[in-house]
Amino acid sequence: MNKNRICHFTCAHEADDVRVFQKECVSLVKAGFEVFLVVPNAKSELVDGVHIVGVPTSSMHPLYRLFFLSRKVYREVCKIDARIYHFHDIELFWFGLKLLKKRKKVIFDSHEDWPQYVNEIAWLPSCLRRAFYKLLIHQYKRNLNKFDRVITVSPHIVSSMNTCSDRDVDIVSNYPMLSSNFNTIERSDYIKRDNVLCYAGTVYRNTSQEEIIQAIQSIDSIEYKIIGKIDPQYKLTLKSYDINNKVIFIDWISKAELEQLYQKSSIGIIIFEYSPNVGFKQGTMGNNKVFEYMLAGLPIVCTNFTSWKELIIDKYHCGIAVSPKSVDEIRDAITILCENKNLAYEMGYNGQNAVLNEFNWSTQEQNLINIYSDLLSQ
Repeated sequence: MNKNRICHFTCAHEADDVRVFQKECVSLVKAGFEVFLVVPNAKSELVDGVHIVGVPTSSMHPLYRLFFLSRKVYREVCKIDARIYHFHDIELFWFGLKLLKKRKKVIFDSHEDWPQYVNEIAWLPSCLRRAFYKLLIHQYKRNLNKFDRVITVSPHIVSSMNTCSDRDVDIVSNYPMLSSNFNTIERSDYIKRDNVLCYAGTVYRNTSQEEIIQAIQSIDSIEYKIIGKIDPQYKLTLKSYDINNKVIFIDWISKAELEQLYQKSSIGIIIFEYSPNVGFKQGTMGNNKVFEYMLAGLPIVCTNFTSWKELIIDKYHCGIAVSPKSVDEIRDAITILCENKNLAYEMGYNGQNAVLNEFNWSTQEQNLINIYSDLLSQ
């Protein structure tokens, strides 16, 4: 066994996943570790120093992942004689426990508040949601302490886990990586921009899109670009609210194209509803999109989650926090930023500096490397 060999494994993420591959795996390679990543439907190859091990699968449906794909992934994982195993999905929880029985060191990386996440799966019958929720709570209470380390992305998930276990939970937040070709936003450039509101990411039904679209209908000379995957039926619903044709739907663009779009936008918007998975009004610090907008120098209009308002908006004066279901508050916030371009620029500039100094991956990378170094020294 190579003492520096580690294995990340997932049955839900893609081979180039930003957190799993680009941030964690590549960072560990740079720190001198031999890194393997077992991942579904990927070509087995060496990428950026990471040994990708692909696992063919005919389906990525959550239930298929739970009952079938997770086993296939585990079989491949067992072929890799690593010192530390690091898994990323709740479907793999029980296989993490099996690795512990093989006297391996195991890290559970919880990207979500999984028990609460299960409570929000609309396509699951309510009786199954309750059953899965109770099962997860039971497993957490019984087994969370067994893992060598538990990592998560946000304080609200730590709080949730602490209701089931008294173990320490490490936070490795999902902050953005800083690009080598990064440019500071210039006031003269920003002031000239048209009023373009943007949302980038999967368009879930809990992202207050109906309220946002209603809010902008009475605002003159504004355009709202929604970039991301969206259910066709939900898209039709949103179009019905856009009576003044202010919304442009973009299904997909490359990362480079998205960065160019940010450079032509004036406001970044992300208004999640209060829900169990984000700790209700506490909110999550694990959403990367907030920090992407800030890094691009865009003032943000976001949910008035306690964590976002206190740790980001109030501390750095980089946007406006609103109630997610209030069309009036959303309209007022967008109007203020559209009519006061100098104020909007200052907020965007503040947010950009906040990411450069605090909310960036380099601060979290060291946390991750310290966790691994500590485990290997034991």
